[in-house]
Amino acid sequence: MRLVKSALFAFFFATLTPLAAQTPTYDELEFELDSVTTSYKASGKNYVLIRSKRGDGGVNRTPQADAILSAEVTEIVLVFTETDPADIAEREEANQERWENLLKTYPELFQFSTTYKSLCQCKINGDADAFKQSQGFYVYVNGEVPKAEVPENPKSEETKATTPKVEEKKMEVTKVEDKKVETPKAADKKIEDKKETEKSITDNASVKKAEPVKEDVRETVKETAKETVREEETPVAKEVVVAKPKPQKKPSVAKARRAKDPKACRMACYEGGYESLDNFFKENIKLTKKERRKVKKSVAILKLQLNLDGSIKKSIVTGSDERFNAMVQGAANAMNNWNPTVKSGVTVKSEVKITLKYDKSTKSIKPFEVAVIPKLAPKCKCVSDAELFGD
Repeated sequence: MRLVKSALFAFFFATLTPLAAQTPTYDELEFELDSVTTSYKASGKNYVLIRSKRGDGGVNRTPQADAILSAEVTEIVLVFTETDPADIAEREEANQERWENLLKTYPELFQFSTTYKSLCQCKINGDADAFKQSQGFYVYVNGEVPKAEVPENPKSEETKATTPKVEEKKMEVTKVEDKKVETPKAADKKIEDKKETEKSITDNASVKKAEPVKEDVRETVKETAKETVREEETPVAKEVVVAKPKPQKKPSVAKARRAKDPKACRMACYEGGYESLDNFFKENIKLTKKERRKVKKSVAILKLQLNLDGSIKKSIVTGSDERFNAMVQGAANAMNNWNPTVKSGVTVKSEVKITLKYDKSTKSIKPFEVAVIPKLAPKCKCVSDAELFGD
C-alpha cells in the first residue's frame, strides 16, 4: 500500500513540475511599487546587476547573469529614474518594455517564488547622471552568487596566425609567376633557331602567329596570379559592423491632463463608481437558468490596462471555466472609458484587477473585489472630471 501511495505521489509531482517551470508573461506578473529620493543601494551582497533596456530586442547578456541561471531567484528589483514631472506619463509603458526585454533574454530568472518590484528614483530636478549609475535590474539569489566564467578572446592570436599564411601564399604565387614567365623566353630561342634553319614563307608565317600567343600567355599568367592573391587576401579584410537602428518610442494614446489642484488624486473608477460597475456587468452578462447553475462556483479575473484618458488599452480574462471567461471578455469589450487615475494632480496610466463571481442575491455576475495599481490613499475617491479639471 505504501508503495502505491509513493508511486502516485511521484506521478502527481512529475505532472506539476512542467507547469511550475513555465515562463510567465508580463501581464501575469504582479509588481510592488516603491520610490526613493536618493540613489538606490542594494540590500546585501547576493545579487547581480543587469542593465535595463527600452524598446525591444532583449537586454544584453553578461557572464555574471549567465552564472545565476540555475540559482534560486528570490527577488528582482527594477530601479528606474524620474527627474521631470512629465516622466510619470510614460512610466507604465517604459517599465513594461524594460521587464519584457528581461523576460526575452533571461526567462529562467522568473521563478515560482520570485517577487518583483519596480522602484523609482524620483526627485524633481535631481541629478540624472548620478541616478543613472544605479539603474537596472537587481536580481537577488538565495546563497552566494556563483562566479562567472569569462572566456578568453582568441581573435588577436588568430589574426596573427592568419597573416603570415597569406604572405607565404603570396610568395608561392610570385614564384609560380616567375616560372611561367620564363617559359616564353625559352620559346623565343626555339623560334629564332627555326628562323635560321627554315626560310620558307609558310614557316615565317607560323612564327609570326606564335608571337602573339606568347604575350597572351604572359598576360594570362599575370591575371591568374593577381586573382589568386585577391582570393587569399579576402579573409584578412576587416569586419563591417552595421549599427542597429534605435527603437522608436511607441506613441501614447493621449497626453496627461493636469488638475486644478496640484495635490488632487483619484483612484481609477468606472463612470459613477462601484455601483455603476455592478450595473454594467448585470446588464451585459445575461444568464439563463441553466447557465446560472453552471457558473455558481466559477471565478474569473479581469485585468484592464488603462491609458491616460481612461480608454482600455488591453483586457485579459483568466479562470478555470472557459465559457464563463468568454462571457466576461465579451462584456469587457463593450465597456466605455474609465475615469483615469490621478496622482499628484496628473492623470497616469493604471491597471485594474476585477474578481467576478455569481451573486445569489441578485442572480447575476458581480465584481466582488476591485484592485487598482498604482494604489492610492483611501481619500482618493471617485469624483468627476468636472470637479478635478473644471470641464
